[in-house]
Amino acid sequence: MTRSSQKRPRLQIPRCPRTVAGLIGVALVGLVGCTGSVDTVDVHLRVVVADYYIRTEGVECAGARPYEYVHAGARFTLETEDGTDLAEGRLPAGRAENADPSIDWAVERIPTVCVMDVDLPDMPEHTNYQLRLEEGRPLQFAASLISSDEPIRLTVQ
Repeated sequence: MTRSSQKRPRLQIPRCPRTVAGLIGVALVGLVGCTGSVDTVDVHLRVVVADYYIRTEGVECAGARPYEYVHAGARFTLETEDGTDLAEGRLPAGRAENADPSIDWAVERIPTVCVMDVDLPDMPEHTNYQLRLEEGRPLQFAASLISSDEPIRLTVQ
């Protein structure tokens, strides 16, 4: 056989523009289909730092030792119970509330807890959630506690 009579295999070049466009179209249709079916909830949390620090009730506050990591600007993440991130944010400044309202302390500075309200609108609906702070254990709560009237109380202790 001479060199010119040998058959060489032909190199097939795929028709990329059509294939890529088709894949992109399928991906976009899939995304549009998924995003329209996710139920969402508005999550209202009240993070309570049970530090019993002596403060004037109503003043701005942050967690006292050993909870100094709970303060205005501290990062948090809302996760599903398996650790999937849903939202990230920063804590607002807290306000001091009477640690034991059943007692008339009869003084201006009293034992308090530091309370921070966190609102997370339009969160994907799940059975259980956890709020993870920079330190400490995750603060877990069930979706069944979510209400439009009352925030969910999560205690850091």
